Order: sequence, then C-alpha cells, then structure tokens
Amino acid sequence: MLITMVVLVTGFEPNDNGINASEVVVKSLAQNLPLELSECRELIRFEVMPGNTNLLEDALKQAFQVHSPDFCLFTGQAPGRNKITIERIATNLKDFRVPDKAGNLPFGEKIVPIGEAAYFSTLSNLEDLVSIVENNNIPVAISNCSGNHLCNQLLYHALHLARINNLKIQSAFLHLPILPEQVIKELKFSNSPFMPLEMTRIALSLIIKTILKN
Repeated sequence: MLITMVVLVTGFEPNDNGINASEVVVKSLAQNLPLELSECRELIRFEVMPGNTNLLEDALKQAFQVHSPDFCLFTGQAPGRNKITIERIATNLKDFRVPDKAGNLPFGEKIVPIGEAAYFSTLSNLEDLVSIVENNNIPVAISNCSGNHLCNQLLYHALHLARINNLKIQSAFLHLPILPEQVIKELKFSNSPFMPLEMTRIALSLIIKTILKN
C-alpha cells in the first residue's frame, strides 16, 4: 500500500542557555533517520519551534505552509517525568511558571481569546500505541495534562487552526524525559529522571511508523 501522507515532527529550542531534549532528539532523527523509517524519508519533515510564546503561532503557520503536513507530531521536554507521555488534551490557557526564552511570563491568559476551552488530540488508539512502545521496553504513558506552557500552546494552536480553517491536519504531542547530559551539566536537573537519546529515538520511530501505517 502506497503511503502518501506527510508527518511533521517538531521539537523546541531551549528556554535558556541549556539543552532542550526535544530539539536534540528531533535534530538527531533529521540527521540520521532510523533504518525502519528509511523508506519513508521523503514523507517525514522536521522543524524546531521557537521558545517564545509570541512567535509560536506564526512559526506553526509557516511550518504548515512549507510542509503541508497531514499529521503533526510535536515534542517537548518534561523534566521530572520518567516516561514518554502522550498528551490527550490541550487547554486554552497560558499560565507559565517558568519564563520563555524571551522572558514572557503570562499568567492565566487564554491562548485564543474566543477559542474553545480545550481540544482533544487527534492521535487515535492511544492505548495501542502505549502497548507498541512498552513492548520495546520503553516507559510510556498517556497524560491528561500537557501543562500550560509552550508545549500545550503549540498543540492548542495546531488543533484550533485545523478546526477554524477546516484543515485535514491531525496533531498530537509527546513529552520527553530529559537527557543524561542534562542531569550532568545542568544543576537544576541534577536529581531528575532521564531517558537515553537512543531509547527516545526508538520510541519516536515506533510512533511515527504507526502513524504512517494507520
């Protein structure tokens, strides 16, 4: 069966001078795509999103125009989580506890002033996807809270833009544990759980392959 859909995979640039695990993983996949995805190379696109709440929507619109994706698989890092988490929902709320890269710290603001309160991710069969990843001995779980920072904002924008513009673009978000080097190099993460890069690469490859197949 010929697969023609395009999958856009994104990460985030760091909010500070440190590392963002999602950027590292996405760049790693872009530079060295795993063998199991090699036949689909032309159907998988990669972007790194800005760590600025005020630039995020325009960056997403530009990515839509450049890549014309059928499915967006967004990723971001989640310090403190010991599993890859598949987010079920995005809420219309910006309530930052940590400033973004530009120093913005919105509190209790709507992402879209007249938008819906929330949207469900359009990634289907989440339980089956969890089983696929877990069967490869990689910790993964479904999450009902994608936070109220840039990660949640990006997923909300994508789902909202698809809804109001009648776009056939599906979207999902994965939170990734931080990388071992972040535990070593960044004091704030010295006691955080982590996941090796290769394990995260395998998990994303399994998820991308499942999306393309379905």
